[in-house]
Amino acid sequence: MAKTYLTHRCLIAPPQLNDDFFAQTIVYIARHDDQGAQGLIINRPSHIEIKDLLIDLQISPDIVRPHAVLEGGPVRPEAGFVLHTGNPVWQSSIAVSENVCVTTSKDILEAIAHNEGVERYQIMLGYASWQPHQLEEELAQGDWLVCEADMELLFNLPYEQRWSAAAAKIGLDTNWLSPDIGHA
Repeated sequence: MAKTYLTHRCLIAPPQLNDDFFAQTIVYIARHDDQGAQGLIINRPSHIEIKDLLIDLQISPDIVRPHAVLEGGPVRPEAGFVLHTGNPVWQSSIAVSENVCVTTSKDILEAIAHNEGVERYQIMLGYASWQPHQLEEELAQGDWLVCEADMELLFNLPYEQRWSAAAAKIGLDTNWLSPDIGHA
């Protein structure tokens, strides 16, 4: 039986997930192979605004719309990632799918600061990571649900609506779910 990898899909934390960091998160899987997996949380805004991050990086932004930097995950919270639409034209871009890339180089931030070159994007600090077979084990234990990624979920929906929208994609109504499933 061929192994199924989850690159360009989203992990949905189920209501009963007993993990303070990942509770009610959606993790976009940017890489999943026999070496493990890496992903970015797409619905946890930090207290940092993109404009402030750019200024801290000594990039003078033009008018940048108010937009929070996301907490991408617990690993290397000082490392920045840009999840964006388009092609991998930046210095350290990796194509995840036909129209979604992850970039870690400063050149994309310069473009964002001047409202150039990137139609839709999310900027994150940190990422989530799994060792080989770890994600598969967590999935088998029911620690995550899986849904298809789409542009609406990745870039357009307000952050507070993304978890419920992802659950709805697989037929779950979060209004009816209890974190105490199986404990009547």
